[in-house]
Amino acid sequence: MSKLGVRDDALYSSARSMDSQISRSLGIGTGPHMSGVGIFFQQESDGKVYVKTIVSGGSAERDGRVRVGDVMCGVDGRDVIGEPVSVLRSLLLGHEGSNVVLTFARAVEAGAEGDDQDSNNLTHTVIAKFDVELTRGSPDYFTRMDATRRYESELSELRQQLKQSLGEEKEVAEEVERVKRVLQLERGASARREKEMEDIRGSHMREVAALTEACRRAEQVRREANSRLAPVQSREQDMSEELARMKEKDRLRKEYVEELRKRHEEEAARLEAQLAKEQRARREEQVQFLNSQPQPIASALSPQP
Repeated sequence: MSKLGVRDDALYSSARSMDSQISRSLGIGTGPHMSGVGIFFQQESDGKVYVKTIVSGGSAERDGRVRVGDVMCGVDGRDVIGEPVSVLRSLLLGHEGSNVVLTFARAVEAGAEGDDQDSNNLTHTVIAKFDVELTRGSPDYFTRMDATRRYESELSELRQQLKQSLGEEKEVAEEVERVKRVLQLERGASARREKEMEDIRGSHMREVAALTEACRRAEQVRREANSRLAPVQSREQDMSEELARMKEKDRLRKEYVEELRKRHEEEAARLEAQLAKEQRARREEQVQFLNSQPQPIASALSPQP
């Protein structure tokens, strides 16, 4: 066990039994409005709680200062070293959007002080404590908050554009009123102008009708394109699924070939062992047979005097 209480091999078996319980209790939180700070903790047998996992998209990852292996020492100024899990849970969990100050300890390397020159190259490990203020909330909560900020920014921009448009509309309205007053003063001499305005209005209506027809045709073309694209997308999906099936078949074939190769090697080894055993048995039988035969008499082979 290091100074920070980080798990080693000797304590792994004892810490593993409580790992899942501690992680679920101190990680994200329970309930629709209760959340943690995006950290999974693990408590060792000596009571120290260290950071096991940092949740992607959570408050701790967004902050960036907390690391895996840091030991939690305090919550909102309260010392929690050796506290039971239930106490840590009650302190860490809270409503989404609320803040909590966590105190961590971390082993850092520092240069050793000495008078001789060689001591300047030596380092030693010291324990450094630091505070991190985190906001409680799940990754979905922070995603929603970011989306809300973007929406508010866009809404502010739209309001500014609307304000500008209203100012321009007001100026246009004032100009129209001025023109009306001028027309009223010149009504007697504006017959020709009125006719020109009617012509312009008619031309405008025709342009609007032409644009409407063009929009209708564009929409029709878009629908036709979508209808043609749908079979292509379906075919692409089918081809992807077929490719996945082919890859799976190829994997199974390789596994089957590998299994046959292993069986062949095992069978060959077994047959070789059996053959060697049978050869040894035959040699032993031949030796026993030769030993059981009577030895020839030397006198019978020598000539008579």
